[in-house]
Amino acid sequence: MFKIHCPECKKSFLWTDEMPLQGKCPNPDCRWQYNVHAELRKNVNPTEEEQKTKPLLCPFCQSQITSRITICPNCGHIVTGKRYFKKSWAFLYLCVLLIILSLILKYSN
Repeated sequence: MFKIHCPECKKSFLWTDEMPLQGKCPNPDCRWQYNVHAELRKNVNPTEEEQKTKPLLCPFCQSQITSRITICPNCGHIVTGKRYFKKSWAFLYLCVLLIILSLILKYSN
């Protein structure tokens, strides 16, 4: 399976091995013709715009951050990938985790 994005109707569809290598977009209102080989080349050879590195942004306040696991200098939230949470919640999670671990160790013997 291969996902193809139609540039005319802006929809995408999955191409399977049973489908022809060249064909019409499945959207009945669209006349775009796809070619699987050309679409594969587009995915393998990204354009210059896609090669430029995009700045990392905080998912909460959209300010620029240095890495995916950091504390945002603007809003103070802890950023882990695409998720964020307050520092106070991180402390609370750590306390609950330590309590659970201590209970497991206490009652496992």
